[in-house]
Amino acid sequence: MTETFSAAAPDALCLRHLGVIRAQGVDAATFLHGQLSHDFLLQTPAQARLAAYCSPKGRMLASFIVLRRSSEELLLVCPRDVLEAALKRLKMFVLRAKCTLTDASSDFALYGLAGAEVPAALQAPWQVLEVPQAERSGPGREPLPHTKR
Repeated sequence: MTETFSAAAPDALCLRHLGVIRAQGVDAATFLHGQLSHDFLLQTPAQARLAAYCSPKGRMLASFIVLRRSSEELLLVCPRDVLEAALKRLKMFVLRAKCTLTDASSDFALYGLAGAEVPAALQAPWQVLEVPQAERSGPGREPLPHTKR
C-alpha cells in the first residue's frame, strides 16, 4: 500500500543526516548475511531491523536500519558521515556475489513523523510513501525544509 505524503505535514522532520545504501541482486541477502550482524534471510518486507558492520575484533564500525523491499533489494539506512566508508568497505568483499551496492541517498527522502496529527495509516514504522515531485529535493533545488517541531 503506497500513499501520498506531503512534506509540509505538521510534525514531519526531514532526516538529512541519514543516507541509504541499496543492495540489489539475487545474492544481496546472502552477501549481507555474511558481512553484517543480522540474519537477512529471515527478514520480511514488513520488518525493519538493526544490523552492525564490525571489525574482525568485534568493534562496531557502522550501524544500519535494514529494510527489505523485495527478494532482491535491501536498503541499509545509516548516518551519512559513515556511509561512504561503509559502502567502500562492503564493496571490497562482493567478489563473485551477484550483488550491486550503491549510494541511493538521492533516491529517497527520509522523514520522521510524530504527534497526534500523524494519520493513523502512517503509524506503522518504515513505510514507503510517494512524495509529490514538486516537494522533492534535488539538483538545483533547496533541500526540503523542516516543519514545525
